[in-house]
Amino acid sequence: MKLTRKELYDLVWSEPMTTVCKRFGISDNGLRKHCKSMNIPTPPLGYWAKLQSQKEVEIIPLPSEYEGKKQSVDLKEVDPNDVIVDLEPPVNKQGDLEKLLLSENPDWYKVQEVLYAKDTLIIDTKEKLRGTFETAKNNDYLKRNPYKSKIKETLDVYVANVSVDRALSIFSTIIKAMNNRGHSLRIDSDKTYFVVNEEEFRVNITERKKQNPNSSNPRDNYNNIFSGELHFNIFYHYGYWEKSTSYKDTSYTKLEDKIVAIIAYCEIKSDEIKEKRIEDEKERIKREEKDRKREEFKAKQKAELKEFQNLFTMAERLHKANILRNYIYTYEEYLQKMEITDEEMLQKIEWAKEKADWLDPFISKSDKYLDHYDKDEIIQPDCPKQNSWAHQSYYEKSSGYNFWAQPWWKKKR
Repeated sequence: MKLTRKELYDLVWSEPMTTVCKRFGISDNGLRKHCKSMNIPTPPLGYWAKLQSQKEVEIIPLPSEYEGKKQSVDLKEVDPNDVIVDLEPPVNKQGDLEKLLLSENPDWYKVQEVLYAKDTLIIDTKEKLRGTFETAKNNDYLKRNPYKSKIKETLDVYVANVSVDRALSIFSTIIKAMNNRGHSLRIDSDKTYFVVNEEEFRVNITERKKQNPNSSNPRDNYNNIFSGELHFNIFYHYGYWEKSTSYKDTSYTKLEDKIVAIIAYCEIKSDEIKEKRIEDEKERIKREEKDRKREEFKAKQKAELKEFQNLFTMAERLHKANILRNYIYTYEEYLQKMEITDEEMLQKIEWAKEKADWLDPFISKSDKYLDHYDKDEIIQPDCPKQNSWAHQSYYEKSSGYNFWAQPWWKKKR
């Protein structure tokens, strides 16, 4: 399929790049190279997630000034079940976004060496931690601190006393950067949450502990001491699972140098979570629809079986009613042939015809004595006992005179 520059532009702005890549069996990086070579803008990161959430999005128009030689591109639609081997390196979303953020406002991600606590949230957190340390020293600090009653919401921080200012400086920088990027902060029960593109991330800063070198017991973990290594921990829900990641001090880097990486990670992960939620919702709808169709089929199957059983039952009743009428007719002919026509015989014949009408589903004549019984149970023959010498036939079980089984009896008498 040959696509012009305008057609390729309309295609990449009408559906996600991943969908287009699957359709034509091309990698994401390869498609972006085609667009870049023909000066075709592509949707920015998070565009489709915002569009799904009915947020306002900006569509970049196709530049009219283009002097390149490449005017079209050949793409071939492939079977979605075919395996695509991507020989090109994958797109580094994290690295690309970090470069973009630093190129726009690099000062947002610089941590001040000295903490200037102007934010009420930072002040409250510092006072609470200070009170905790003083209490640990058996100091009556909280009782004589006039600020204690004003402490409200605080950040989730667990570090040593000497690391408080550094941890709060890092947290303050991240909060300001998040706010500048249009995200928000939420505190709930002393738990800290960043809301990025409507997705929540629980965060905290902790300090790794290590064994106390002065401890006499090397396996004593109750007397561990703080190591000075700070960790910025991020927790989030991805589908049905809770996942986490951490940015921390290392031998060669400090946490202060990873602020932009933290912001970029949260923004990229928020888009992935949203896309995952959308996919899960689609799968849930498909699964529910499949279950609904299966239940509908089972209900229809059950109804069809019941309807057929009713049909067969009525047909069997009619068939046996006709068998009964045929026997009555033959019996009546036999009596006439044998010139047996007394009143008792005529009454028996009329009685038998009424029973046949009672059994016939098209007549269903009421019967004073038999209406109490189930017709289908009456007309079902008894199941003989298999491999039993004690089984007796109907005639063997009958004793004495039977009008319907021995029509010649009366003649002999």
